Amino acid sequence: MQALVIAAPSVPGFRVEKLIGEGGFGQVWRGVRESDGAIVAIKILHLELIRSIDALTRFERELAAIEQLDHRSVVRAFGHGSLADGRPFLVLEYIDGPSLRDVITERGSLPAAETLQILEPLCDALQLAHDEGLVHRDVKPSNVILGSDGAGARPVLLDFGLVKLTDQDGPGLTSSRSMLGTPAAMAPEQLKGLPVTARTDIYALGLLAFHMLTGKPAFGAAPGVVQTYLQIHGPRPRPSTKADLDPAIDEPIGRALHPDPAQRFATAREFLDAFRAVVSPVTDAGGEQDVVALYVEGDPAALAGAANLAAAANMTIAMTTIDSILAVAAKADLASLRPELAKLAAAGAKIAVGATRATIVGRVIDGPALDIEGWAPYPLADGVWIAPALC
Repeated sequence: MQALVIAAPSVPGFRVEKLIGEGGFGQVWRGVRESDGAIVAIKILHLELIRSIDALTRFERELAAIEQLDHRSVVRAFGHGSLADGRPFLVLEYIDGPSLRDVITERGSLPAAETLQILEPLCDALQLAHDEGLVHRDVKPSNVILGSDGAGARPVLLDFGLVKLTDQDGPGLTSSRSMLGTPAAMAPEQLKGLPVTARTDIYALGLLAFHMLTGKPAFGAAPGVVQTYLQIHGPRPRPSTKADLDPAIDEPIGRALHPDPAQRFATAREFLDAFRAVVSPVTDAGGEQDVVALYVEGDPAALAGAANLAAAANMTIAMTTIDSILAVAAKADLASLRPELAKLAAAGAKIAVGATRATIVGRVIDGPALDIEGWAPYPLADGVWIAPALC
């Protein structure tokens, strides 16, 4: 029996290569921009939906949301248009990497530290969206791609087609094909058809964290009706009962998954802070802990300036060479450091400020912080690089 071959659409200005995704809403194709050879993802609406107000509204909202949010963990939009048959399309950044869903399927549960590393940029991206009055409404493993770039790992949030402006009623979105969203990834207020807020995405973050930590959905794989009942009325799931985890991790997950939005964390940042506190608590001297690392390459004058700056910021010098210096601290006031770092960079120094871990015993530093290439884009470019997690 021959496999069904789907003909690639003709998109002006692009060479369409292969189908990389398909759902009830449309198809996603990998393509090449003819003007410069850039690889892109082209999202195209299903032909039977071109007269659907809901479908067209989703396309418009996704484009508007992505263009509004300039964040490393939000997929970028490059353009839009319509095919000859009337189907609208979006040209999006192509992220080379597996989806979080595929990683969980392959590996099962992820370590708490790795879960935190994935959540940090995603929470930061959602915090920006919420500050802009946008609620994503569809945060789930299949909508997260684990890519990478010159700055390191880059989890990217996709599919802003269900985004909602918190201060705008606007046209409602229903679906001619299926329920919008997946019950297993929806908050109780979504399941009830009630208004959504930023706390709706907080609930989704709780589900996402639970799934990563345990390898299983928070409320199991029950049928839709049962799933809905459990989400609204069932006991809050505890990840420590499903995986070898410190029971302290149950508290932030349980609060994020509270059925009453008012009882959840108010912001993505609050959820992240609470999750980080139980996953990577600051340890006593002699134990590995989270640190801010400052690495500077330059001439002797630049290194002397960096040493003075590190001392003023209560940072510990971890390593010095003829042309570089590394300092670390449990905390650093980046707002105060930025102007001074800019002065050093203007004088020719190359600078990186990153989030990593280290063991501090007196004035002796050991651990991952010493591996510059592990937490900073190396070799350093001119100027000042600051890890997105610290911005």
